[in-house]
Amino acid sequence: MDMTRIRDRMVEHHVTRRGIRDPRVTEAMRTVPREKFVPPGSEECAYEDAPLPIGEGQTISQPFIVALMLEKANLDAGDTVLEVGTGSGYASALLSRIARHVYSIERHEGLALQAKERFEKLGYRNIDVRVGDGSKGWVEAAPFDAIIVSASAPEVPTALKEQLGFGGRLIIPVGRGQGQRLKRLTRTGDITFEEEDLGGVLFVPLIGEDAWTATHPMYTATAPSLPGTVASEPGSPHEGQGGGMGKTHTLFALPEGVVDHSEFQRTFWAVQRTSWIVFTLLLLTCLLGLLGRGGPFSRQTLILPEGSVDFPVISRWNAPEDMTVTFAPSSEDRVFTINAAFLQGFSVQGIDPPQKATFARDGRIGYVFPADPAEPTQIVFRLQTQLAGPRRATIGMGGETRSQSTFIFP
Repeated sequence: MDMTRIRDRMVEHHVTRRGIRDPRVTEAMRTVPREKFVPPGSEECAYEDAPLPIGEGQTISQPFIVALMLEKANLDAGDTVLEVGTGSGYASALLSRIARHVYSIERHEGLALQAKERFEKLGYRNIDVRVGDGSKGWVEAAPFDAIIVSASAPEVPTALKEQLGFGGRLIIPVGRGQGQRLKRLTRTGDITFEEEDLGGVLFVPLIGEDAWTATHPMYTATAPSLPGTVASEPGSPHEGQGGGMGKTHTLFALPEGVVDHSEFQRTFWAVQRTSWIVFTLLLLTCLLGLLGRGGPFSRQTLILPEGSVDFPVISRWNAPEDMTVTFAPSSEDRVFTINAAFLQGFSVQGIDPPQKATFARDGRIGYVFPADPAEPTQIVFRLQTQLAGPRRATIGMGGETRSQSTFIFP
């Protein structure tokens, strides 16, 4: 299956529209097949802006946060780069399309071997991978022009700072839970560094001698439930550029970075068997002028305790349709969720105004919007599809959910 158009759409909607402008980063993301770096069966979700599980309790980060870290590393073609936390290998593959050489460290041997196999199959020959303690870096290959760390540390490991060349950039999440901040350190002298805060993030912990140990409270304690597992995008009104994760939300407790699309797979064939019957009935109804697109019964408003959703119950193939979400005034961040299976038929082409952050949990994609205690806030989602037939959405605001069906005519 050719994913080129889907990959280009991911870059356009989830990367460039959210402020990533470095052409080297966007070109690498258009080139590297992200679907090759997710577990079998998850390929259809590879280009959603959400983290995905890759085994060993690890995740592949959402495309936007990967792009943000690469852009902030300010990479050049002649650079030597260290990545700490190979994971599936996706970030290393992107780095290899920009920099001269990439050194990547992974503490899980199984993930490291899988990543090496992917690099070999794709012909990425400027990447070296080894199993080890990433908090110690890779002394033999130092100094590095850039170091990117894909797991959170209690503080910036000394070894990584020492392995930066002069002018080198280190991108690393620091802290635990919702207190994690994405940092950029630039080496300005033998023992001097310039530090910048790039915003709030949530990563798995960096386990190592100079990071969290296996018995450290950070690693063994249960972190509080959060409304998302991703970075706030630049330009959000909360805390300037990075935005932060905001207050803990009582939406629902979800494991990190999981998009469960098995429901879609189980129901696909059942939908196929019955869709022609539903199509015929709805077509007859539309011919009678009762449910025609734009007609009096073509939309439905779902009322929830924290707001309402104006939802299309009938749409036309390849014609954009709006879904309008109205949040009641609130002093806390507002969260809207929709099941990922629905977005296999419809896809979100734009959000106005842009969301503060996104996340994925238990087969649902969530969007976080900033608080507005003064007045209601209206958000417009632009939906588009190229698949005819019935679709069913599970919509949530706060802790409440509603189900709604729609039909897409060819």
